[in-house]
Amino acid sequence: MVSPHKFSVCPHDTAKNLLGWFTLNTYLQRTVEVTMNFEPQDSFLEERQRVLDLPHHFVYANPYSAVMFARQRGFVPLARPIGVFDETVLVKKAGAELPAAPRIASATDKLVIHNLGLTLLPRAGIDAASATFSYVGNHMNAAKAVLRGEADLGFVFNETWNGMNDSTRAEFEIVAQTRDGAAFHCFMLAPVWADKAGAFRRVLFGMPDDPAGKRILDDLRFRGFDTVSDADIDRVAALLGL
Repeated sequence: MVSPHKFSVCPHDTAKNLLGWFTLNTYLQRTVEVTMNFEPQDSFLEERQRVLDLPHHFVYANPYSAVMFARQRGFVPLARPIGVFDETVLVKKAGAELPAAPRIASATDKLVIHNLGLTLLPRAGIDAASATFSYVGNHMNAAKAVLRGEADLGFVFNETWNGMNDSTRAEFEIVAQTRDGAAFHCFMLAPVWADKAGAFRRVLFGMPDDPAGKRILDDLRFRGFDTVSDADIDRVAALLGL
């Protein structure tokens, strides 16, 4: 029987290791003593809208989604991965000259990577008002648009950038990059499960000390978790202008 309780994860993360998230769901069901149906999605925007439209109970949200889930559905922030932050790398093609009115490729203006990218433009001497933006669906496409000459600059997620091989990165030049540690993915609970916040936190924070939990963390490339507060979500919202 399918559980009526739903667990959703940002598609950027499920794309990297879908099995790892299924394993985490199984682990949490056993250790927190709940039932959850994990429903992976392919699209950032579709996953976000499903959580907003349908009853969901537990989510791992990107920064923009976290603000929307908190503001529109009252989700309670629980924990974020230690030392893992969303940052933007502003890139151009190696050796290319930048025009006065550059074309900038971005995955979407509905993720924090775009907002962080906008903060880089003045540092690079670029007037955002003179730029033309194209939204290409994901961070890798933003980089590809630069290499294909379809854009002069690209906003690239730092994790996407770090995942490229050396020969691919050598085709770019970094114009600027954020290192602010202001934005992050995090786990959140729906208000209907707010009474379970303590149990979820105990299990998540205890995973490094549990052999089974440690294996899952290693698989997902997490060291462990830090607490997240409503004030932390408010700071992300301010960054996003929400």
